[in-house]
Amino acid sequence: MNLQGSWLLHPIQPDQRGTTATTADRAKMVAQSIASFLMTRQGERVMLPDYGLRDFVFSVMDAGFATRLAFDVARVRNYEPLIDKLRVRVGVLLDDVFRPGFFADQQRAAVSVEYTVRGSNTPHNLVYPTWELQNGS
Repeated sequence: MNLQGSWLLHPIQPDQRGTTATTADRAKMVAQSIASFLMTRQGERVMLPDYGLRDFVFSVMDAGFATRLAFDVARVRNYEPLIDKLRVRVGVLLDDVFRPGFFADQQRAAVSVEYTVRGSNTPHNLVYPTWELQNGS
C-alpha cells in the first residue's frame, strides 16, 4: 500500500489497458510536479495566482536575469513538499550538455534543477531549456 496514492501522468496518456495512465512512483511524481511548475506562467491558475514562473520572454539576458530566473524556479519548494534539498542553476545547453553560468551574447538559457526527494538519498536532476518552457505553455 502506498500512502502517497497515485496521480495522473503528465502529459495525460493512456496505459496498456487504454485507460488513463497513473503513477505511484514518488520520484516520478515530484519530477512531474516540478515540470508542471516550470511550464506554468504566473496567473494561469486562478486559485493559485503566485504558482509558476514570471514571463521572461522580453527580459534582458544578463547576470541579473540568471538570478531572477533561479529565484523564481526555487519557489517550487513552496508548492512541492516532497522536495528535501534543492539547487537551481541557470546556464546554457551546448551540444546537449548543461553548462552553468552566464555567457556574453547568450541568447538562450537553460535551467538545471537538482533535488532530493524527501525520505531518500537519491539525487535527481532536471534540465529545461527556457525557450521550450516559453513555447510549451
